[in-house]
Amino acid sequence: MTVDCSVTLTSAAGWSVLAEFETVTVQRPDGARWEIGWMYGNPEAAVITWDSTYAVVVGYGVIVADLRRFGEPIAPGPDSPAIHLRADPSEPWWFEAVYQQEAGHVRLVADVYSDQAGVYDLNLSTRRFTTLVPYSTEL
Repeated sequence: MTVDCSVTLTSAAGWSVLAEFETVTVQRPDGARWEIGWMYGNPEAAVITWDSTYAVVVGYGVIVADLRRFGEPIAPGPDSPAIHLRADPSEPWWFEAVYQQEAGHVRLVADVYSDQAGVYDLNLSTRRFTTLVPYSTEL
């Protein structure tokens, strides 16, 4: 007997993003699974874009998985179908939430207790971050 210990972070249009401890997996509507990466300290949140093109997972950095390339081998580098951004061990970024704002873009909320605290836009095709609301100690 196999026990599934995964937690569903999000689901949309039959797709799901699952986390089992620090391993992140995407499940297609037909039930096939694709392991897209590992995230230190457990993933915090995820979103599947409205057009089911990307799965975006946040926590220790951001994993962006191109669902059109489902099942392809994951390897380090810019051409991988799933890329882990802002997870450099010397300067990790911690994110608490992710939301789709417009086609091809997501909003990321960085941990309020980190040096990078704020709200960011991430262009999913270029992987470019833009600061929308920088952290400020002034109230």
